[in-house]
Amino acid sequence: MKNNNKFLNIDVIRVISMFCVIFLHCASNRLRVEMDSTGWDIVNILTAFATCGVPMFFMISGALILNSKNTLNIGYTLKKRVVRLFIPMVVWSAIAIIIGLYADKDLAITTGNFYDKAVHFFNKPVAVHLWFMYYLIPMYLISPALKAFVDNADRNIPKYVLVLWLLHIISLTLGGILEGDNQKIIVSVSFINNIGFISGYLGYFILGWYLFNSKKEISSWWLLLIAVMSVIFISLGTKAVTVHNEFYTETYKSYRSIFVVILSSSVFMLLCKIKTVPKFLGNVVAMISSVSYGVYLSHNVIIELLNKWGLKNYSITVVAETFIITSITSILLIFILSKVKYLSYIFAGIKKS
Repeated sequence: MKNNNKFLNIDVIRVISMFCVIFLHCASNRLRVEMDSTGWDIVNILTAFATCGVPMFFMISGALILNSKNTLNIGYTLKKRVVRLFIPMVVWSAIAIIIGLYADKDLAITTGNFYDKAVHFFNKPVAVHLWFMYYLIPMYLISPALKAFVDNADRNIPKYVLVLWLLHIISLTLGGILEGDNQKIIVSVSFINNIGFISGYLGYFILGWYLFNSKKEISSWWLLLIAVMSVIFISLGTKAVTVHNEFYTETYKSYRSIFVVILSSSVFMLLCKIKTVPKFLGNVVAMISSVSYGVYLSHNVIIELLNKWGLKNYSITVVAETFIITSITSILLIFILSKVKYLSYIFAGIKKS
């Protein structure tokens, strides 16, 4: 039997993005040691692919929100969407602070230490993985205006905005990989870069909507080739600049790198072609997709605990072990919490009737 969930492709993209983000955080320590080893090269290639995770999260948000009629309702956006994101974010931020203090051998879990970290909540993330929320929530807040824009503008206008964003991305990329100061000055195009909203990740949000609604058919083989070539280019570029600088350098893996934009777009379009899968697999994907937000918020807490308890991510074997344990634990944790009324909303943003 086949699973014909109309959002199956979105669920698949969300689940793959979730696993990519978990892997990136599990592998981060390994990339900063033994950079001349085969193990490093393998992790470098895997993380090169995994960089598409966060951009695709932004893209599926744009694809869903900008295609929903409810988005034009400001009350609905604030009460049903923003609040659903914000409450679990607050809860997991508090948990992340406590676990961070527990893991820090130089700090104790005290009210004062908790306050010193929590006081920054409204202007910066209290844990490294939560930075994503400080860009996603503003996109949700502005989404009614964006929805009105894409619904009523000539089709060429969103394309024009995306072109400006891509020019900005190219400028940032060249500025990151060129060495000479004069070269950096030449490619730093202030007329483009000073358009404030373009400097963030809003382009991915609009790009997701655009690609999801695109009628152009691109061969799956071409998309796969582009994705593979992007991974090769990103990993080789990362290796080259890391060797040159003698420390791990993520220029090619930046989410605002044209190489990551190309990789994310090709993988997104490739996965959008998925229409049916075996029923059991479809049900598993739908289940994991439903808890993915809670998993995103909780996974780094689990990684930090594993590090505290001795599972340091300094070998490729430990990276794999940490990834598997973190993935299974966070999915099971949020799945269990999602079955409990009130807790499901507080910890995972899932409202149970």
